[in-house]
Amino acid sequence: MTTDEEPVKPRSRRRVLTTLMVALGIAVMFGYSMFWAWPLFQSSKSFETPKLTTVHLDEEPFMRLDLKPGESYRPIDLMAGTEVAFKCEVVASPNARPRFVLKAWGAAHEQPDCVFQLTVPKRPGLRDDFEVAYYDNGAPQPTDTLTVPTLVVPPFEGVEFHALEDAKHQPVEPGSVPDEVYVYARSIAKLPGDGRDFAALFFTADPTNGVPVLELLPMKEGDKPEIMAGSVLRYRSWGRDLSGYAFWSPEPVHIGGRTGNRAVTDLYVGIFPRDALPSLLGKLLKVDVTGADTVTVTPLVSDARELKTLTVAGRLLSQSLHVVRGPSGTTGNEARVPHAPIVAPVPAR
Repeated sequence: MTTDEEPVKPRSRRRVLTTLMVALGIAVMFGYSMFWAWPLFQSSKSFETPKLTTVHLDEEPFMRLDLKPGESYRPIDLMAGTEVAFKCEVVASPNARPRFVLKAWGAAHEQPDCVFQLTVPKRPGLRDDFEVAYYDNGAPQPTDTLTVPTLVVPPFEGVEFHALEDAKHQPVEPGSVPDEVYVYARSIAKLPGDGRDFAALFFTADPTNGVPVLELLPMKEGDKPEIMAGSVLRYRSWGRDLSGYAFWSPEPVHIGGRTGNRAVTDLYVGIFPRDALPSLLGKLLKVDVTGADTVTVTPLVSDARELKTLTVAGRLLSQSLHVVRGPSGTTGNEARVPHAPIVAPVPAR
């Protein structure tokens, strides 16, 4: 017995092919959605797992990082003899009764809320790895632990340089700098107010006479002289009484030796009340426009000691930093040099 199969019509084939393509498209979209949703699911799931997340020691943050071979954590600096706070954040179980144990400098401390007050030993150079253990909801064994490296540093209050960079923001060493550098500095101090109420000013001096000259913003014909002022930003505490502040020059500072020869320049940076800047310009410089593209400035302070009396509390001026302009140290901004201040060799009294 023989039967003749009815041939599949072209329209039926197209319908089957369309159905398969739609099904494949749905599968691809589902897989694509899962590809992006899975990490989010894993991330949200991790927030449900009891664990330590972040530590703040004297307001310096610390958390786990994926370190590469040969890398290590930078220790948190703590000033000798100060009182510091150790705080941590956790993911805890609902209605948990947590317990925290902190081991620091050979002693163990226990608290229910992970807030510890510690006295830093008067032993500069002392290194220690703090270990905080988190016990979730009465667990007999630590639910999670975190190790925080620390270093005790000597007491200090004042202003110090942090780094120098060229016009392209590449680090440079003081022994060989271009004719323009960005200056980065920091201070440990107790400012009488918010950091935004103060400004960092930058100075250069010829070591042969030690006369500090205030750095001005670049000027063009018709411009009025304006002080180059950096913002003062608080970033941490240093015990109960002092804070750490960071600041940098908003424009490059001009370095001596414009003829191409090696020349030594002293850099200074100080903190001044921001509302005093208009009057400070007249106390620090005499500015004369001597040509269409030339400004002559005459410093009105004789030395760094006199300049220091004008800073906040008469003490927030850095020590001098000796920098040497290399024989070919240029930044590619030579067009701005004619507008740079011309330093008078001695102050006008």
